[in-house]
Amino acid sequence: MKVAKLAIGAVLVGGLLVGVARAQSPGEQPPADPAYGFAQAQDTAASPSDAPGVASAASRAPSDSGNAPGVASATSNWPHDRGEGYGSCPSGAGADEPFRIFGKHDSGIEAGGWISVGGHANQFGETWNGPLGFNTVGDGVNVHQLWGYVAKETETQGLGTDWGARVDYVFGIDGPDTQAIGPDTQAIRGTGWDLDWNTGRDYGSAIPQAYAEIAVNYLKVKAGYFFTPIGYERVQAPENFFYSHSYTHYYVEPFTHTGALATYDGIEDWTFYGGWTAGWDTAWEKIGDSSMFLGGATYHVGDDLAVTYMTSAGKLDSLTAGRGDVYMHSIVMELGLTERLDWIIQSDLHYRNGAERELTAGGVNQYLLWTLNECWAFGFRFEWLYDRDGAFVSPGRAAGNFYNLTAGVNWKPHANVIFRPEVRYDWFSGTYAPGGLPFDAGRENEQFSGGFDLIFLF
Repeated sequence: MKVAKLAIGAVLVGGLLVGVARAQSPGEQPPADPAYGFAQAQDTAASPSDAPGVASAASRAPSDSGNAPGVASATSNWPHDRGEGYGSCPSGAGADEPFRIFGKHDSGIEAGGWISVGGHANQFGETWNGPLGFNTVGDGVNVHQLWGYVAKETETQGLGTDWGARVDYVFGIDGPDTQAIGPDTQAIRGTGWDLDWNTGRDYGSAIPQAYAEIAVNYLKVKAGYFFTPIGYERVQAPENFFYSHSYTHYYVEPFTHTGALATYDGIEDWTFYGGWTAGWDTAWEKIGDSSMFLGGATYHVGDDLAVTYMTSAGKLDSLTAGRGDVYMHSIVMELGLTERLDWIIQSDLHYRNGAERELTAGGVNQYLLWTLNECWAFGFRFEWLYDRDGAFVSPGRAAGNFYNLTAGVNWKPHANVIFRPEVRYDWFSGTYAPGGLPFDAGRENEQFSGGFDLIFLF
């Protein structure tokens, strides 16, 4: 058993304790046929233009730089309006803007990025952490993301016109998950433009975003290949509070779209989104007759509550789940309970009417994030995901309820540095094929794990 790997994560977490409640079985439900499994997830990513941290619902705003519009991710901005907080921070930490090597040109064009290095190990000492999304590799410390971007945001303040554009590149063990899946004849593998940019067993490269944007007064329209506005978590390490990801984000939601999306925020307290996409996660290559609506709205209720509804619906010809009609939505509520305590609830539903069967998955994620001061923040996440047909998380192997309970810390000693240790407990209840349990190489229905990553922005 590779106890040393797990010990590293546990020591760096600094004694966080996780309490666990087990769920009852949902009853007998035969596992799905692997042929119709949603076998591979793609990534969403968000804007790195702001210093990451924990933001209250009131401080979040739509992003112009590739992030999901509307309610931003948990760490899109460290708070600037919470007073001095408790304790003290060193000079150069907290809400200060990170130093960028390239900075921003007078034209508005900027270049930057970050590197995320971390490791996640499990109690069994297995080299595979089970279906934990981007944190599946349980063998040593790895480079998750070496990320670079070039971007120009549109800035009209509601008056005039402007143009923008953005291109992102990533290398690391997260690279293969962010690659596009394009069409291929009689094969699931696909021929996406960056699908073969792999190095060794775990590493790869991808260009997960390339789009242009125009803005006229309060209206913005982006066209090209861009990250989804659906959901709460993002693939970019600086945009998430936790080092690991939820099942919902990795397996149930789309990661990227090719098409066009309009955003309008000319009505007080409201932001509206609407557009057309050629399916999910395909970059410039369209699969079959895929044609989908992408849209929704964000409503701000006072200064401390924001609710976002986003949906993707239409005909989706998927290489991993066959042809059919899809309806998927995500509802995210962000509530500032106090000046330093935020509560986020996310509810997702994914319904797919395939050629031969119906597939359904849905669940609820909850996040409780407490900001001690501009250097320290603490968070808990509880997730329940019901994969009714065994077609999303463990295709053809396990059907039922997947849970995760995560506790983590964000330490920001400098505006360019973020350290994110965490501990995590996962468990499953449902039906499964022989040897098809999610953890310990198919032998266990529960798992304790821990890890950390260090992010340096440049």
